[in-house]
Amino acid sequence: MRKRKVRQWGLVLLVIVMATTLLAACSGKKGNEGNAGKGGANASNGSGENAGDEAAGPVKFSYVRPVWGAATYTKGGPYEKELFKQGNVEIDAQIIPVTEYDQKIMTIISSGDMPDVLWAAGPTDKKFKDMQDQGAFLKINEYLDKYPAVKEAVPQSVWDTLTDEKGDIYFIPNVSNPLIPIFIYYRQDLFEKYGIAEPKTTAELEAALVKLKESDPKLIPLTAQDTIWGLGALSTSFGFPHFAWGPATGEDTDNPQTIVPWYLTKEGKAFYFWLKDLKTRGLLDNEFLIAKNWDHAKQKFTTGKAAVLGINWGYGPEILSTMKKTMPEAKIGVLSPLEGPNGTMGGIRPFGAWDRGMYLSAKMDDPDGFFRFLNWTLTDGSDFRRYGIEGKTYKVENGKKLSLADDDTEADYKNGQIEPLKFITPMSEALDWEAIEAGYEGSGIGGFFAEAKAKFEEYNKVQYPDYRNPTIFSPVEVEQSAQLYNDYLQAVIDGAIINDKVTEQDWDAAINKYLQAGGQKIVDEVNALQTKKSKPQY
Repeated sequence: MRKRKVRQWGLVLLVIVMATTLLAACSGKKGNEGNAGKGGANASNGSGENAGDEAAGPVKFSYVRPVWGAATYTKGGPYEKELFKQGNVEIDAQIIPVTEYDQKIMTIISSGDMPDVLWAAGPTDKKFKDMQDQGAFLKINEYLDKYPAVKEAVPQSVWDTLTDEKGDIYFIPNVSNPLIPIFIYYRQDLFEKYGIAEPKTTAELEAALVKLKESDPKLIPLTAQDTIWGLGALSTSFGFPHFAWGPATGEDTDNPQTIVPWYLTKEGKAFYFWLKDLKTRGLLDNEFLIAKNWDHAKQKFTTGKAAVLGINWGYGPEILSTMKKTMPEAKIGVLSPLEGPNGTMGGIRPFGAWDRGMYLSAKMDDPDGFFRFLNWTLTDGSDFRRYGIEGKTYKVENGKKLSLADDDTEADYKNGQIEPLKFITPMSEALDWEAIEAGYEGSGIGGFFAEAKAKFEEYNKVQYPDYRNPTIFSPVEVEQSAQLYNDYLQAVIDGAIINDKVTEQDWDAAINKYLQAGGQKIVDEVNALQTKKSKPQY
């Protein structure tokens, strides 16, 4: 299951907005969902006025959201109680692991038991756009005007994208930094022990994995959670934007005449069957794409069971601080982007201006109360949102708030008890190097920050963005896309790496059937409707 990001079209404007915001707030208080935990740029202090009308009682609403961390949330914990007290709110939260969210939220909606607030992909997903148009969700224009901190948390260019043909807005986006590199962490000490040079190409990485397996058969050479949030860096080495539309094979990458979904490229197919070969030979974790718990790969690396880990760079402070305790003798490094089999240099797959977001049910009893609370989290309650509770989730050193590593917090204050009660992060916090550095320092590994920042910049030099304008819908795509994918592609794409019976010939045959059944029509319509196909710049 992948975590989908939606790219806002006209991102040049967004980059200008981000740059302006960062310059205006160089003191920096920033963090993005990609930072993956309560550390770094996502924590808070415990002061601030509460959000509700105390005389009228707390704001109450039900809330369903995905979680990327461990699904260990227990209602009634001390962090929740403190949030409820400071925010004058009572939230009936329900969490769903992100790997199961897209399916389960549709089941919840179909049951007719719509929560007051729910996370969703937003109107760039046709099924949610249809529900929006049919009146399932609340129009929020008046609340954005009434609560300026909520409106100002999102660049106007993004609000413009989310505004429908009638001028109405229904969706609150969880804006994020589009630039989220996937790092490849490796055990430098093991590479040195077995005489393995740091790989510079995918071929050299493969040879290193072979050497690791030969040297220690019990060691997992390579582990990751999935093909994009785990091994996304390697997909870029093969030269295509994963889970996106990009230039057809052989097209000019700056100004292509034809763009296609990634699975119609030779590069996408080559990447999947390269991973299949690694897995077949025991070089890739046998639980890859099978384990439902995304933490499994991270846990294997931090407990010394795996030598190489692909993962979102935002997990760095957690991984490094954990290993500092569990394996203090280990030396950890981050590989530079690797050159791929065709000579293409790896880099970063930019994501969108937002990662999901929230809808409010049209039948919600107190939407004004919810917006009052949300506005509080971005104003008087901002410190609590960012840092939590002093001594429990952060400490103060030299006047600077430093978020504690998850391993350094009590069970009641770990990320599993905090993530379910998170809402949105303003764009002004999307890439705040000062706050990110504080996250490394708070985790006790401040010395690693300079290398992490340098690697971030190195990965960002080569970008493989989504060329597709998400606001343009092919008529055939709207009517048949999901069915065509399910009928012809899903079994082959999902099984290519983990199912021994799926071959490259099966892939080719499935693609041909898909194109003949209507897939080619989708490609043709998208290319006809989207006249601007030049490479987006981030």
